[in-house]
Amino acid sequence: MKRLFLSLALAVASIFSYAGTPAENLIKGLPDTKGVQVIEATGFLMKFARAAIRKTPMKPLAEQVSEVTVCKMEKADPEFISRFEGELRDTLKVYQYYGVKPGEEGRPVETYGNVPVDGVVTEIVVFNPDLHSVFSLRGRYTIEELMALDK
Repeated sequence: MKRLFLSLALAVASIFSYAGTPAENLIKGLPDTKGVQVIEATGFLMKFARAAIRKTPMKPLAEQVSEVTVCKMEKADPEFISRFEGELRDTLKVYQYYGVKPGEEGRPVETYGNVPVDGVVTEIVVFNPDLHSVFSLRGRYTIEELMALDK
């Protein structure tokens, strides 16, 4: 009986550990389309992802990032981009809007985060409308750390 309970508990835990966030689910659900590039980084690949994050204004949070999902659509069909960005806007309604910030190379980006729980945000979504790219950065960020980015 204990084995059955343990097996069931592990199965449920593994299902929930693979559940994506609304932004991740949208990005990962994209059809294989010419000009659309989806990149996921976890585990060992985070070494390279953190190096890239350190070159952005998000540098102070690089070590807290545990998972990155990126969608780049610069070369996609404009009609596809328009449809995706409409879906993205709907998805972002469940996030808290943090405003427009200077992104990489000073380009303005829209920044969102999930609703904080006990003063901790577990996902930051960065949308660059000029480059048609979306970044989901999962980790544990305190409100104080996020506010320090504005300084």
